[in-house]
Amino acid sequence: MSKIIVFSKEAFEGRTAEFKNNVRNLEEKGFNDVICSIKVIGAPWVAYYDKNFAGKHLVFEEGEYSTLDDKGKFSSLKMVTDDLDNPEIQLFEHINYQGRKVTLRREANLHDIDFSDIASSHKVKGGVWVLYQHVNRQGSQLVSFPGDEVPNYVPLGFNDVVSHVRPLLPKP
Repeated sequence: MSKIIVFSKEAFEGRTAEFKNNVRNLEEKGFNDVICSIKVIGAPWVAYYDKNFAGKHLVFEEGEYSTLDDKGKFSSLKMVTDDLDNPEIQLFEHINYQGRKVTLRREANLHDIDFSDIASSHKVKGGVWVLYQHVNRQGSQLVSFPGDEVPNYVPLGFNDVVSHVRPLLPKP
């Protein structure tokens, strides 16, 4: 069974809680803006800065995270339950799916295909994708789910900054 275990202090110390379902508002669970370390078992989870799965966010795949760079900032948690097979994303140069387009089915450093710091919109045809501000999975993240169509990165503060993308992969 997939779950996330959160801790109020680094190194898996302090108060702890275990969640097996999405949490729209961590304040109701007494864990708003206090999570400092995480253990993920099974499916990946997305931790959001704001309640109701909104705002800046980070994906956490199976593993242990004893110190979080964004500690004390999360207000909601969402388990990734989507089909991760057959990933496909279309990135567009301009807002509203205009301009040059690139279709990806696997992880890519966008510098390698001359599409870095250009994308302004996207459509997810399959899988769950993580878009990164910098190469090598660095910087801010934008997680997008199957069927998501994001016509404009400007309101997200993500316009013309995507340099790396990858699909979350299914467990073997």
